[in-house]
Amino acid sequence: MFSSTFNRLRSSRFAALCVSLLLLSCAWTNGYAQENTAVDDMLREAQTQMSKGRPREAESILRKAISAAPDRADLYFLRSRARDSSGKFDAALEDATRYIELEPDDYYGYLNRARIYLSIDKTDSALKDANKAIEVAPNESDAYYGRADIYSYMGRDAQARADEAKAEELDRQAQAR
Repeated sequence: MFSSTFNRLRSSRFAALCVSLLLLSCAWTNGYAQENTAVDDMLREAQTQMSKGRPREAESILRKAISAAPDRADLYFLRSRARDSSGKFDAALEDATRYIELEPDDYYGYLNRARIYLSIDKTDSALKDANKAIEVAPNESDAYYGRADIYSYMGRDAQARADEAKAEELDRQAQAR
C-alpha cells in the first residue's frame, strides 16, 4: 500500500513537473517569438533606411536588434553594409567577420567582406575571400563576378576576363535548367 501511494505521489509530482515545464516552455517560446518579431521589424526598418540612403540610421537600429538577438547572422551582414556605406571600414570588417563566423558556408559573406577589403585597398585579403567564396560555392556565378572585379581592380585583366567568362557560362547553365 505504501509503495502504491508513493508511486501515485511520485507520478503526480512528475506530472506536475511536466506541466510546469510545459507552461514555462510555452511562455519562453511566446516571449522568444515576440522578441523575434520585434527583431524582424527592426531588420525591415533598417533595410528601409538603407534603401533611403541612410546607413547611420540603419546602423543605429541594427545595434538594438543585435543587442536583442546577438546570434542572428543577417543582422551583422546588414550592419556591415551600413557601416561600409558610412566609411566605418574597421567596424564593417568586424561585422562581416562575425557574419562569416555564424554562416561559414554562405559565399555572400566572403564576397561582402572582400568588397570591404577593396574599400580599404587590401587587395590580397579581398582576393583571399573571393577565392573562399568560390571554394564554398563553385557553381555560383556571383562568386566569379566578385573575383573578376577584384582582378580588374588589381589590373589583372586576363584573369578578370576568365572569371567573367566562367560566370557567364554558369549563368547560361542556370538558365538552361
